[in-house]
Amino acid sequence: MNKKSIITIALFLISMATYATGQEGDIIYIDGKQWTLLGQPISRDTVLWRQVRASIPQQHVVISSNWSGFTAFWSIKQDVLYLDSIQYLRPASDKKTLPECIPAETLQQVFKNYFDGKRIVAGWLKGDIRVAKGKILYYEHMGYERNYEEEQFISIDSGKVTGVKAFHNYTKEGFSFDQDGKTQMGTKQVTPAQIREMFPLHLERYPELANEKRILFSVRRAKVDETGHLVDCEIKVVKPADNPQLAAEMAELMKAYSPWRVFFINGEYRAYGIERYCFVY
Repeated sequence: MNKKSIITIALFLISMATYATGQEGDIIYIDGKQWTLLGQPISRDTVLWRQVRASIPQQHVVISSNWSGFTAFWSIKQDVLYLDSIQYLRPASDKKTLPECIPAETLQQVFKNYFDGKRIVAGWLKGDIRVAKGKILYYEHMGYERNYEEEQFISIDSGKVTGVKAFHNYTKEGFSFDQDGKTQMGTKQVTPAQIREMFPLHLERYPELANEKRILFSVRRAKVDETGHLVDCEIKVVKPADNPQLAAEMAELMKAYSPWRVFFINGEYRAYGIERYCFVY
């Protein structure tokens, strides 16, 4: 196996690991205020990414919430995105860790093509970055799959800011299959008895289910409006077997119920806590 193939596989594995658990993200300062940058812009240039990784001492500490092993610090000034520093964790006594910065001269060497004589300009970067602050409204234990009260999508072209879309996100309370509405892993879910009370199916219409103790439904393509009504969804009977008629009846009952919990996220209404759920009846 050649060196290029090994590097490609390593980057793929890093990517897979990143999306297997929630990641911390970088830090960015905008108008003097700290935001979380949900992503790692350095990784968009694989050469820079490898050089940064090679600059970190082998004894650095890698934690599950930061598989890359480092955190980059950024700032935006006069519509230019700058890389200010890169920090990693080094082992200390008593099983503790201490933050350590890659030396400035090392960073200047790694980013020599983007050093303007004073600072490192993110000239390799084109596309959007997502930044956030405030309370977390929704969290999924995977990569950067979470949403905050305040988010911005900042468009970058060769290190220069070309546009900003700012959003104030919020939730409206209502029913959700996950009772806390924050995560799709480890949540307390409603019981089958509660589900049967809320959505009374006419099971007598389905004699083939007479001996079934549990019916498993899945929800896909769920959409809610601002009033908490479920305006669309795709229901499927997973167990004991696909049953389009029963699935259609459940879909109508769910659409008739209100209110469902509503998430207003980055300009659209989302059915977190409904979409991609399986529930037992």
